[in-house]
Amino acid sequence: MNMQKDIYSIDIPMTSTKIRNSIAKSGLSIKELQAKLKLSCPQPIYRWISGQTLPSLDNMYMLSEILGMHMEDLILPRNNNMWVLRLQKNDEMNKRMQAYYKKVNANV
Repeated sequence: MNMQKDIYSIDIPMTSTKIRNSIAKSGLSIKELQAKLKLSCPQPIYRWISGQTLPSLDNMYMLSEILGMHMEDLILPRNNNMWVLRLQKNDEMNKRMQAYYKKVNANV
């Protein structure tokens, strides 16, 4: 029997949100994180949390160690399910999420 596992790409917007929330939860400032990662400037961190880029494998590993979590917990796969970000009723958020879901599925 050949059981094939589905392979998904990384959901960059959701991964950047996860990274941003994990950094905020840690209580570290961007400047402190920059120093711990030994980066010459904070711009890469801002690009990671805004979804412009993802950390390199090396930086992702160091970031996961600093935040005390596995790298796999920072990376979210792109799939056909809509992510639930908030449980409270928010019509504007629902509209944005529906638009995002349509765009993601259109690119698959």
